[in-house]
Amino acid sequence: MSAEPSRMEYVPVGPFMVLDGTQQDFLEAVVEHTLAGPSRPVLVYALHVGGLNARGDRDFVEALAEADVVYADGGSVVSLARLAGARAIERSPTTDVGWEVLRSLGERLRRPVRLALLGGPSGLAERAARVLEAGAAVQVVHIDHGYHETWSDVLRSLRESSPDVVLVGLGAPAEMLWCRRHRGELPPSLVLTCGGWFGHLTGEERRAPRLLRRSGVEWIARVTQAPTRLGPRYARGIWSVAVMSVGALRQRRRAAPR
Repeated sequence: MSAEPSRMEYVPVGPFMVLDGTQQDFLEAVVEHTLAGPSRPVLVYALHVGGLNARGDRDFVEALAEADVVYADGGSVVSLARLAGARAIERSPTTDVGWEVLRSLGERLRRPVRLALLGGPSGLAERAARVLEAGAAVQVVHIDHGYHETWSDVLRSLRESSPDVVLVGLGAPAEMLWCRRHRGELPPSLVLTCGGWFGHLTGEERRAPRLLRRSGVEWIARVTQAPTRLGPRYARGIWSVAVMSVGALRQRRRAAPR
């Protein structure tokens, strides 16, 4: 991990290093990085089953290794982290903590957060922006869809808008790879990948019932909403978790004092 706060601890989840902390720990780490007056993008990535399935992609693994914070969005990541010895880790779904990041930054900055949204089909980011403006102290300064053949003009406009926060909703692992590819062209701001959060904000995707969210199996409700798109992803995820669980247990036994 790069430039991590000294008090934060991380735990291995397969080839990834994930923040071993509560939602509040995550929030403090992100705000601390962002308020430090960065001279470069501060990259904050969510890890969930889509990332676990991409663990064999070298570029993706390296992209997460270059991040400032990688946090557990999925219950499967939390379970694997605990097998590896995590003590404090909690699931921090982006659909919840995204709001808290914006609110906390606004309070600390004492002004509306300058916000950019990038991703999704044409019109989705605009609709999501309206929801965010209605629910948090934000000033949306840039909006764009996620289907450009070339990005130079978009990135130039993004930099000129001087955002405090850039939300990148291209889906994992594509959004992390995109950030790595264009890191030198991104503004010196918090860059938070957010997967399908725009769709949740607009109501095009529904949250799972609270009981499923609390138990870390929100994926069940997601699959029922989009079985063709998400069914294969979570089927692969079950296998990924099984294989990685064996690896985590072996690693923990090797590290145990004799």
